[in-house]
Order: sequence, then structure tokens, then C-alpha cells
Amino acid sequence: MSAGATDATAARLARRARLAGLYAITPECAQTPRLCDAVAAALRGGARAIQYRAKLASPALQREQAAAVGDVCRAHGALFIVNDDAGLAVEVSADGVHVGRDDGDVAAARARVGADALVGASAYDDPRRARDLVAQGADYVAFGSLFPSAVKPRAVR
Repeated sequence: MSAGATDATAARLARRARLAGLYAITPECAQTPRLCDAVAAALRGGARAIQYRAKLASPALQREQAAAVGDVCRAHGALFIVNDDAGLAVEVSADGVHVGRDDGDVAAARARVGADALVGASAYDDPRRARDLVAQGADYVAFGSLFPSAVKPRAVR
């Protein structure tokens, strides 16, 4: 393994070690300042990681918001994850990307974000899927939704 690969792996493992505690997911919000205020409040309230998730925003608004939310996360020493879009995660220097069932596989996301970034994946309600995702190289898996959610009203529980 080259020194560069070793450094990238060490950086990813350090990020993975910081992935503990409350992991918050942003709601849809058309106003970037309001979204950033909500993210800052979540971080002040104890969130250690923020996932930027905006399914309805235009690509331009997604770039604007992701960059702004990333700045807020970095100012608070929190991890910043982009949902679904590995290219956007790279563009805004996110700590990682989170992929769902329809967002491509873990290997493709890893190839896009690089060896030093986190790649998380949704396991929904399926422990077998979770094991498979970890075997594919996911740094973490997410289960849920456990409770009804305004952000994901049709989520598998």
C-alpha cells in the first residue's frame, strides 16, 4: 500500500471514529440562511454530524446550500455528509456521502469521493443488507425510519 493510500485510509478512519452521537438530517428548506440557522442550532444542541438532504432543490440551490451547511459544520467541528450525490460531496469538500438503495453502490460512491471520505449507506429495515453494505466497504449503515418523519413520510419503518 502506498503512503498516499495509507494516509487516506488513516484520514477516513479518523473521520469514522468521530461518527458517534447524534447524526441529524436536514429538512427541505428553500432559504439557505434559515437552513444554516437550523443546522447551527442542531449542532449547538449536540449533533455531531449533519447530513445535507435536499431532494426538491435545484442543482444550483443544492450547491449553494451544501457549501453553506458545510461551512457551518466545519465551524462547529462536526462531520458533514451529503446525501445521494457523491459529485456534490466532492465539490463542497464534504466529509462523506450517504447513498440509498437507488443512489448507486458503495464502491461507485467510494471511487467518486476517494479513500479519505466516509461512505454511508441505508439498510432500511434489513440486517442482511446492512452486513452486505459493510462487506462492500460502507463506513456506516443507517436503519430507519424508526418513527414517522416529516422529512421522509414514506420511509420504511
